[in-house]
Amino acid sequence: MRRSGLSFLLLFLSASPIIRAEIANPSELAQGIQAYQEERLMTALDHFIHVIELEPSNAQAQTYVKLIARKLQDRQVHQAREQEIAILTATSKLLDSRRMDTRAVDRDLRGVLATQAEREQAERHSKCTMAQMEAQLGRLAAANDLVLQAIAQNPDDAEAQRLLSDLQSQIRQTLDTRKDLSIPEHRTLEGFYAYGQADYASAAAAWGQVRSAFDPGLSPQEIARQVELLRFEPYEKIARAHLDEEREAARVRSLFAGGLAAYEKQDFNQSLDDFRQVALSSPEYPRLGYYLVQSEAAVERQRTRDLSDEKRQRASDAFASGVASLAKGKYADAEVSFKEVLAMDPAHPQARLYLNEINTQKEHRTDPQAAQQHYEAGLLAYAGGNQDEAVREWHIALRMDPDNQKTVVALHKVEREAEIAREIP
Repeated sequence: MRRSGLSFLLLFLSASPIIRAEIANPSELAQGIQAYQEERLMTALDHFIHVIELEPSNAQAQTYVKLIARKLQDRQVHQAREQEIAILTATSKLLDSRRMDTRAVDRDLRGVLATQAEREQAERHSKCTMAQMEAQLGRLAAANDLVLQAIAQNPDDAEAQRLLSDLQSQIRQTLDTRKDLSIPEHRTLEGFYAYGQADYASAAAAWGQVRSAFDPGLSPQEIARQVELLRFEPYEKIARAHLDEEREAARVRSLFAGGLAAYEKQDFNQSLDDFRQVALSSPEYPRLGYYLVQSEAAVERQRTRDLSDEKRQRASDAFASGVASLAKGKYADAEVSFKEVLAMDPAHPQARLYLNEINTQKEHRTDPQAAQQHYEAGLLAYAGGNQDEAVREWHIALRMDPDNQKTVVALHKVEREAEIAREIP
């Protein structure tokens, strides 16, 4: 009968073996490794202990046992800390709801949180220790995963950065010298090596080839399980996100350059279109505000050049009156004003948009598509330096689509900027 449990394990490993060493069944070790890779730690532990019972000097089984012990200990510590924080937080809220003194509990909670940095440092060190063990077992992908988790928690962690550098050397040597790697293993390590060099294109390309390298007879579920064991999927997503960001940045640079070229040729309709697309993607793009405002002014002059000064002023006044009525929820008055604007200036870009918003409010319905238009109008206003108009547009967008999180974030950002500006003397 097999024995398991950490208490037995620690006693067993520390004691001098008195049993006669036998050769452990290789399949027992393989079953333990398989269970370990699938995070079935107690099953794996049972297998490895049985291997050590038969072959006390089996270094591989001993290393796996130490890894399991470390993982179980880390899980226990993490769960205990999370429970402690949750209990103290809930207790503080309960006392506060009953108007009782929460100072003692809050003091304990602050104490727990104050030691968070030390605990996180200990967690990172533990991950690095486990990564070294994984590397000793030749599991370089798993070692990379652990080190990258530590770096994600704190990019400045010197131990993790040093270990990542060492792993990069080991991976390079493995790729250059090992001929027995399967194609999925080889591509996985190529991806981790490229990722460590911040070569996200090569990393994504290598990892993208892993799935097609498996036996075509495997089911999609089995392929997904094998890919999960190779530990690269979270970093593949990050690599692809970096590539998407780089492509988007290149597109924005191209649009801005095109806008500048059109502006120099006084093709203001084209420059405005380019600069608006830049603003929708990157409202704080350098020098965008100036050229956006200038292009809008030039297009507006061209659009209204056939209007008399009197009609232009009346349209401007009617639009301002409509905006004021809309802000106060006086939809009937706002509707009259915006229709007056369109009667004098049928091509007015915002009056028709606001009329659509009034119709939506009258029918008490949401309109995500119209809300998106107001959200984008807010971005354009923000990029042009008009924060009041941006806030107005975003409030309209929220009325039309209360669940639009992008609008909520944009409003919070502008309101925070305004708050900071008021605090500066």
